[in-house]
Amino acid sequence: MPKEPMPTTIDHIILAVTDLPTATADYSALLGRSPSWQGSHPEYGTANTLFRLDNIYIELLAPFGEGLATDHINNVLDGQDARLGGLVFGTENATDFIDRARMRGLAASDPVPGHGIDASTGAERYWRNVFWDATASRGIFSFCIEHESGSSLPEAPPTGAGAVTAVDHVVVKTQSAEAAKRFYGEQIGIRLALEQDVPEWGGTQLFFRASSMSIEVVASNKSPAQDELWGLALKSSNLEETHTRLLEVGVEVSDIREGRKPGTRVCTVKSHALGVPTLLIEHGTD
Repeated sequence: MPKEPMPTTIDHIILAVTDLPTATADYSALLGRSPSWQGSHPEYGTANTLFRLDNIYIELLAPFGEGLATDHINNVLDGQDARLGGLVFGTENATDFIDRARMRGLAASDPVPGHGIDASTGAERYWRNVFWDATASRGIFSFCIEHESGSSLPEAPPTGAGAVTAVDHVVVKTQSAEAAKRFYGEQIGIRLALEQDVPEWGGTQLFFRASSMSIEVVASNKSPAQDELWGLALKSSNLEETHTRLLEVGVEVSDIREGRKPGTRVCTVKSHALGVPTLLIEHGTD
């Protein structure tokens, strides 16, 4: 019998930023957590701050010197101070992932080794990246990463009550539901958990599920010609505590209200979210 492919995960989300210290302070206040990691990639020309949550981690990534990625980050920013910049998938076996992806028509690269050092502790992490042209994902920067055994990232330490616990979902806007199903489902290997028509939005809503979160794809002819990473929803286990903490540290948030999904409550983040439309959500039962 043929071997079952290793499951693909969602490893992390990239937020491209121009001013890494300011973005780190703002996001620390929003999440209620100190960074897991702060380092640089001199060979790429980038510096980063990482926050590991319960399910995935969030990376703030800024240009730093010169390198292969400097122009890319500046192009993603396109004159803005910050924006959602990339979606990174995960695998335990890059070779298996590449074989699967290529069989389904994704021109995945051979593994490219990577290495990072934490600026404060000197801790090191190693990984292998698998890249493809952004045309495969209709313009969204994405790749797959295999972390070397032992290169785990520590949890972002909570700094008070009501810390954000996880990423609930990331929103992608597209004009083509079929292209999304081919890329995220067939080629990357993320399970399509739900597909439904949304007449009030003039299109289709798709939920691809992995790593206890969703990639929510909104397919509509009102979307831009190139796919767009649009927004984030972050989980809280106690929204009242989170809401109170945010107000105390000067983060602007809306009042708490009932969410679209039955049994959820939400509030909208109005500052410190690095320009990304951001929702806080509490589920009645997780």
